[in-house]
Amino acid sequence: MDTVILSVFRLLIGAALFFFVPGFLLTVVLFPRKQDLRSLERVSVAVITSILVSIADSTVLLVTLGLDFTTLALSMSALVAVFAASAFVRWRRVLQSDRLVVRGAGNRIVLPAVGAAICLCLALVGTTLLLAPHPNEAGYSEFYVLDSNRQTVAYPTNVTSGTPFTLILGITNYENASNTYAGTVSLGNSTLYRFDNLTLIQGQNVEWPISISVTSLGEKQKLNFTLVDSFDKTYELHLWVNVRAP
Repeated sequence: MDTVILSVFRLLIGAALFFFVPGFLLTVVLFPRKQDLRSLERVSVAVITSILVSIADSTVLLVTLGLDFTTLALSMSALVAVFAASAFVRWRRVLQSDRLVVRGAGNRIVLPAVGAAICLCLALVGTTLLLAPHPNEAGYSEFYVLDSNRQTVAYPTNVTSGTPFTLILGITNYENASNTYAGTVSLGNSTLYRFDNLTLIQGQNVEWPISISVTSLGEKQKLNFTLVDSFDKTYELHLWVNVRAP
């Protein structure tokens, strides 16, 4: 029961962090007066703007630090902090009679003074909960192979016997604990590359180039990539290659 409640809470916090909070704070920055937008309009703009901010943030991370859940959650929290500070400064510059407020039980609750503080706390708590390992969350490792340009569009499917070609191996540890890996690259019964005792901490990613040379002539041969970790999990990938004479 506790696990279900925590999962639902994490989901709600994550939804608020990525789909409402940053957009709401931006609406205060752009439309700080209460007459600028009606309540429904402000909520609608907040949701749409939050989605756009999340997409933009993801795009920037994808081409800079790398996009994963940790970097996305931390960067969104940092944006919320900046937006909260900007919203408060913008709100303070508006005439008091025009400031965005909420009335409840006859009392005036100022926004975003209180709202920004709540949103910032929500972002910080949400990030902590989102990044904390789930008690029953199944750990795994990400194992992948890229071409020499670190992409997935130009794998060497036609190679020449005895001529080396380059591939990029990549591993990311999502086991919620340190993990040690060993792996091989083989063609048929021949081992072309081997590594072992590669230890990664939780969330760590590593990529490195390998040079492979095959001599067995033939069409559509299966180039196998095998990874075994300290949790006795095995991951396998393969590429089909045509090996031709020089």
